[in-house]
Amino acid sequence: MSNFRPLVSAPAIVAGLVTIAAIYLHVVFGLNAGALWRDEVSSLEVATMRSYGEMWANLSFDSFPAFFFLLLRAFAGVPAEVSDAALRGFGCAIGLLILGAVWLNAKWLRLGFPLLTLALIGLNPMVIRYGDSIRAYGLGIFLALLMIGAMWRLLESFTLSRASLAALTAVLSVQTVYYNSVLLFAVCLGAAAVALQRRQFKQTCGVLGIGALAALSLVPYGSTMQRVATCNFMWKRPSTLLNLWREGAETLGANIPFGLWLWSALFVLVVAIGAWSFLRNAPGSMRVIERERLIFSLVTLLIGTICYAGFLRVLGYILQPWYYVTFVAFATTCLEMVCSSVGEKSRNLLVRSVLVLAVVGAAFLPAARALRSRQTNMDLVAAKLEAIVQPGDLILINTWNFGVSFRRYYHGAAPYTTIPPIADLRTHRVDLAKEQMMSPEPLAPVLRQIEETLRSGHTVWLVGYLRFLEPGQTPLQVPPGFDGPTGWVGGDFLSAWSEQAGMLTRQHAKNFRRIRVPLEQAVMRYENVPLSGFDGWRSGPENAAP
Repeated sequence: MSNFRPLVSAPAIVAGLVTIAAIYLHVVFGLNAGALWRDEVSSLEVATMRSYGEMWANLSFDSFPAFFFLLLRAFAGVPAEVSDAALRGFGCAIGLLILGAVWLNAKWLRLGFPLLTLALIGLNPMVIRYGDSIRAYGLGIFLALLMIGAMWRLLESFTLSRASLAALTAVLSVQTVYYNSVLLFAVCLGAAAVALQRRQFKQTCGVLGIGALAALSLVPYGSTMQRVATCNFMWKRPSTLLNLWREGAETLGANIPFGLWLWSALFVLVVAIGAWSFLRNAPGSMRVIERERLIFSLVTLLIGTICYAGFLRVLGYILQPWYYVTFVAFATTCLEMVCSSVGEKSRNLLVRSVLVLAVVGAAFLPAARALRSRQTNMDLVAAKLEAIVQPGDLILINTWNFGVSFRRYYHGAAPYTTIPPIADLRTHRVDLAKEQMMSPEPLAPVLRQIEETLRSGHTVWLVGYLRFLEPGQTPLQVPPGFDGPTGWVGGDFLSAWSEQAGMLTRQHAKNFRRIRVPLEQAVMRYENVPLSGFDGWRSGPENAAP
């Protein structure tokens, strides 16, 4: 009996259970996410435009290079004849591929079992929500993970087949998500550090050449980036390192109270232990593979973290949780590589297993609850309007970007317009919004439509919000914007337009009512829009609306 060994080890059981739990969470999201919200609609519209040329010309109105759109185009068809349910299945399949990449990397990187990565990626509701959405983030995570594993396999053996695989994953990775280029830069430097430590100068050049090849593949996007630069003032806000930390908390914390602190402590502790182990053990006292894996993972992690934070800081966009999901997957893989390279293997696996069980106990139920939220309620708002609008009514949408998803789901008889009017609502046409900001009276046709609708006894239905000022206040007036020597010069157009439309309806609409759109599910805050109705006409400034 003393020689008895279990057929399945405890770490294997833990890894298997966490994998099953992660698969369950992906399915939960796929079944509950519901309709596509505006960013997802934008991606679908770009992917399924009539020609590849038109698709290419519209890449500047979305956030990604071409590869994801090509894959989505092949799935959805042209014109798109695919249901929301089928698209949710498509997203779920990409999410499950991420789990497959985690297990494949466990083999390629010789991690034993991918315990930390399964827990911190597979149970993170932000990674699941945005990785499985009809956006490029999930495919970007999948290819970033393969890129790390393929580069390590190339370090193990510099063969043509492995070099080709590393180059392919590198190119496809940066062709899916732009900021994967920052992570590829870190991976190439980590691999080069190992090759230089071996004094393999040709291999060092080969590794850096793969990074250069991937960078060259982005050259055709130069004109796209120039077009983006003319309008990106709409998304920019001053950013600091403290802001990066605070906004990242929503993704890193993953809906558990101590999630951010767990991440922070794990990052600092693992890096410290890895560095101490590397410095303490002279060459020859550690297994070569463990020492080289420490070099690769530590250099990649530290450079990747610094460069990623710098990239977001320079980009200067309003920070959102989905900006961090690829980094979460990248950093977790590097941390697990460090962990698997120090200490005695069986004890190492046992410690990771205990930590993972604690994470599962704290994270699984909150993640399951969070993933039952819908992405949008716009489809229900559109369906409600189809049932209640009458010929001659007007549907008013504020802000204009809500019109992207409204266009997909509304098929009623009443016309609709956005604030300001945007001629093409297939995607986020920021160039058309900018044109309206540069025009002298962009809201005049909308205000005229509102007045004519109310005067004729019909109803103005509002999708979204207007800003209703207190009596005696006057709406904000903003002069037309322009491109100055140092960039865009313009005021708060969205507030001004909302106040101007709000003032008109408050002064002249007799009646205001909120329209209930029944829904038991929670809805994500990015597109949970209210529905209201205004009708009647008065000539005086009495206060009818709230």
